[in-house]
Amino acid sequence: MAKTIKFNLLLDDNPVRDIKGLQNNFCIDDMLEVYENGLLAKWLKVRGFDEYLKKVENIQKNSSIIVELIKIFDVKKNNQEIREGVY
Repeated sequence: MAKTIKFNLLLDDNPVRDIKGLQNNFCIDDMLEVYENGLLAKWLKVRGFDEYLKKVENIQKNSSIIVELIKIFDVKKNNQEIREGVY
């Protein structure tokens, strides 16, 4: 059986290894990109963050993806940053 290769996410030009790192380096543009290209789901899977993976996979396509990601990962962002990211 092949060994699963763990990799880091690159958010805000920083390598992210865990959820705490994701929260600390949460960048709206980077998160949207890794969500849309599927890298976020792969990262969550190989790192064993199954609860987060299920929540990410259940994001409704008609909802505001960035707002959902902020809720899922309990990121502290002010409303102005969120509005700018959604815009």
